[in-house]
Amino acid sequence: MIELVHGRGQLGEHLKKYADAANTTKNIYIYHTWNPWDKEYEVQKTEYEKFKLFVDDHSNDRIVFVSTYSENENYYVHFKQRAEAYLITTCEDSLVIRLPNLVGNKGILKKLKERSVEPTGTIEFISLDAAAQAVVTVAISNSCVKSRRIHGDKIPASLISDIFDKTRI
Repeated sequence: MIELVHGRGQLGEHLKKYADAANTTKNIYIYHTWNPWDKEYEVQKTEYEKFKLFVDDHSNDRIVFVSTYSENENYYVHFKQRAEAYLITTCEDSLVIRLPNLVGNKGILKKLKERSVEPTGTIEFISLDAAAQAVVTVAISNSCVKSRRIHGDKIPASLISDIFDKTRI
């Protein structure tokens, strides 16, 4: 049985589809709820404390934590990394899955489309469907590795902005 912990949001509906179809007898909790929009210290600390309570309550089950491999200097990344460490050291049957940027209606794609950020560097993306399928596939595997990174496709941010500019005509 796979249970999505607060399976809302753009990834949640895709995860649900693959989780419902998965063939497993294990109790697996996929924890992918977190506030990525407000990166203030107190908000992110609260998310971390909620996660710790969940881990403590379910430490005998398999917990899969959907995280990020962002290296941005903010409290969102800071507390997500602390949560990863807490899970791995507290729960024997745990797994951290780090995803790249999701192709959806939120996040960096939206910011590039709205021109609210400057297009710099290369951005790695994965579709919502591919991310959900990868998370569930890794979640039901019997791997002893505690942390997995799911790869996407790398695209220059300036090219994405150019595409948005061309579609505005």
